[in-house]
Amino acid sequence: MFNLKNVEGSVEFNCEVIGYQFPESKKDDWCLLKIVIKQENYECELIDPALEVTELVQLQNWFTCLAKKRLPEFSHLTFTEPCISFEFLANRSGLVRIAVRLSHELKPSFKLKQFQFESNDWDIVFEVDEKKLKEIIVGIKNSLYKYPVRGS
Repeated sequence: MFNLKNVEGSVEFNCEVIGYQFPESKKDDWCLLKIVIKQENYECELIDPALEVTELVQLQNWFTCLAKKRLPEFSHLTFTEPCISFEFLANRSGLVRIAVRLSHELKPSFKLKQFQFESNDWDIVFEVDEKKLKEIIVGIKNSLYKYPVRGS
């Protein structure tokens, strides 16, 4: 779906939909979300059925608003499962600042090092330009193409 580096360039974040939780089901729309975090000598890969396909649509709309320099309906985008959320922080000098919050099943076992602090809370701050926003939107669209809404 998309790759990001935090504002300091010290944390790499990769987010990808790798399939449905129940591929044979025609009604269940839970997607397996794979998160890869790299920081210094640490790396972790976490997989969880964290988003429904309809929530992927919400995420695409959220990033589309930011790309069009409009505020999304909600500045803090949360989902049914609380293990990942997105928050709009600022828009300045052509860069959109967002935070991705990881918790529960998608929280790395090591501490986040950011802004010269260590924290158990995983609120990774990113600044993305117009090109990166478009890449994110295309990545989400591609995931929706591969894993469309099923059932009612």
